[in-house]
Amino acid sequence: MVGTSSDLPNPYGDESSFGQSSESALVKRIKIRDKQRLLWTQVTTVPGSGLARILVISIATSLTAIFAYGYGQKYIGFGVILFILQAALLLPTLLASTFAKMSARDRLQLKVEGKRSMEAYPGVERIINTLHERTLRERTRFLCAILAAGTLNSVDNFDTGTVLESILFGLTLFFGIIALLNTFQLESRIPMTDSDFPLLSLHAPTTHHSTLDRVLSDLVVAHLDPETAGSWDDWVNGLENKVRSNQTPNSAVEHLLRVLHLNHLGLLDDERLVSESKRVFRVAAIDDLNNEDSKFCFRTLRRIMAHTRAWQPGLFRLIDRLEDAALRGHSSLIESKWRLDLDIPPRCSQGQGDLFVMLHNHSGKTSQVEVDIIAADGEPHHQTLRLNPPSSRQPKKPAKMGEEGNDIVDVLGKLIDNCLVLWIGLAWPKGSTGSKPVQVNLRGPNGETVSSYVVRTTLSSGFNPEGATEKMLDAAVAVRRIAISVSD
Repeated sequence: MVGTSSDLPNPYGDESSFGQSSESALVKRIKIRDKQRLLWTQVTTVPGSGLARILVISIATSLTAIFAYGYGQKYIGFGVILFILQAALLLPTLLASTFAKMSARDRLQLKVEGKRSMEAYPGVERIINTLHERTLRERTRFLCAILAAGTLNSVDNFDTGTVLESILFGLTLFFGIIALLNTFQLESRIPMTDSDFPLLSLHAPTTHHSTLDRVLSDLVVAHLDPETAGSWDDWVNGLENKVRSNQTPNSAVEHLLRVLHLNHLGLLDDERLVSESKRVFRVAAIDDLNNEDSKFCFRTLRRIMAHTRAWQPGLFRLIDRLEDAALRGHSSLIESKWRLDLDIPPRCSQGQGDLFVMLHNHSGKTSQVEVDIIAADGEPHHQTLRLNPPSSRQPKKPAKMGEEGNDIVDVLGKLIDNCLVLWIGLAWPKGSTGSKPVQVNLRGPNGETVSSYVVRTTLSSGFNPEGATEKMLDAAVAVRRIAISVSD
């Protein structure tokens, strides 16, 4: 009797172990390479080692220039020793970058919830390319140090003659300068030094929603690397039975991020932070948040918030102004039917910038409004968005700290939950520089102009404290600063 198709083995079925062995082997390989990465990264980041690498190559290159002018040539052997020492100092950094690249590539090949590889997440290619470029630069400066030692040694040990000697000195100086330039650039930031989120400092947001539903949660997730984003999704989904009955995992996490920000501002102490967390989480979730070994606990969430704050200070400036208006009882908040606030970086690099718009509807009813965004010489020059901002309960008096029914935590939470936040990317033609005005108009349900603001940003092609590269550096420094303060 011929069996049915259901009797046949299905290598792709839910109960099949097909593919699990290769996944397990990949996890083991990641652990082995991570141990090597951590070892060589620790050697690379020994206090004073970065300064030593810069000083040695600087002195060696300067001495080569002096030798080339015909001075102190009896000390050429000392110059050779310096270049060999530089190569020895660069070997750990080369190994650290090599293992970092291999570890990152393997990490991003893992599957999220057993369904799809993390390679499908935006930003993966940038991370891999960044690590690949760093490995090439590490190899270049290591090889240049070896070649510089070899060419300088040839001058010291062979009768080269005047012409050949000049050529060898020139080659040595060339190799030394290449190694020096790469050293200055590479020593500014060493990747994957964070044990909690090794790929976080390498990630730059590429795509995002123009409307933020859960304001802080959506902003945080947009700035997480693919590996951390997958872990974040698993963490939030795992909170289903760990939140209070009047909460969902998403609303509880949003409340937690808000109180973490207020704690950062100094408005809430650590004791109040825990008590506010207990309002939305059950005991099991609170135990996890207090557990230093948990992937997401108070310590690691502070670091993620510091990373996000360094990337997008504009939105946090909006929240801070909203909190200040609530505490002072500003007329724009307690008297006006509509409140419009916006923020754009003072300086934008590479012709790009992020505009954040926060809109509160205190009219008492849901209405469709229009938001006009006009960027001088921008691409596009004019954008019109038709929106339906939710109706928000208008505060009647200034909020107070700890006042029942009017506490700043509750007031700010309701204002943020019931507002409309836009995250709009602006662009200008390549090569544009100078001050550029951006106008935002709010038109009411009947087409009347309710609010109109003009802000300015300066386009710069050079160093920009809020440019993408500088933000990555600031985010890495902010996360490291939080880690040091917590450990102390």
